[in-house]
Amino acid sequence: MENITRIEPKDYDYVLKLNEENVDALIPTDRGELEYLAEKAVLFHVIYVDENPAGFIIALREGLEDYDFKSYRWFKERYSKFLYIDRIVVDKEYWKKGIGRKLYQYAFDYVKENDIEIVAAAITTVPYNKESLSFHAKMGFTEVGEQLIRGGNVRISQQVKELRIVKG
Repeated sequence: MENITRIEPKDYDYVLKLNEENVDALIPTDRGELEYLAEKAVLFHVIYVDENPAGFIIALREGLEDYDFKSYRWFKERYSKFLYIDRIVVDKEYWKKGIGRKLYQYAFDYVKENDIEIVAAAITTVPYNKESLSFHAKMGFTEVGEQLIRGGNVRISQQVKELRIVKG
């Protein structure tokens, strides 16, 4: 049984460990940045499976002036209203078990409740991240641009999923 709850300080070591295990495809993070994200992120949640942590999501809204990640700024310059998936990470033990899909569905539910039509994400293409690219394509994301980061050593695909808001 899955349960998605707000990340609490007791979860920080787990989040930092999981982030470090996947740092080739993610933003390096330390406790200070995690504390910043705890204040700024609208989605700052961990998913538990049978009371064991299985992954996490960190997502930010538009309008942050002090978040300096290049990919976020790229979306901020092009979209007035969006949810930026800063990262979704699933523990390897839980890969291929629908955990990533559940975390994205949690984000999609948030955007529907908040009248947002754009979910934005950056996927590493150099080094090549076939699993993530394939997963995002299945989730309905499409590339809208690309960027070089980390001194030009990493290429990321800027992708969006558009959700149509149905007004009642």
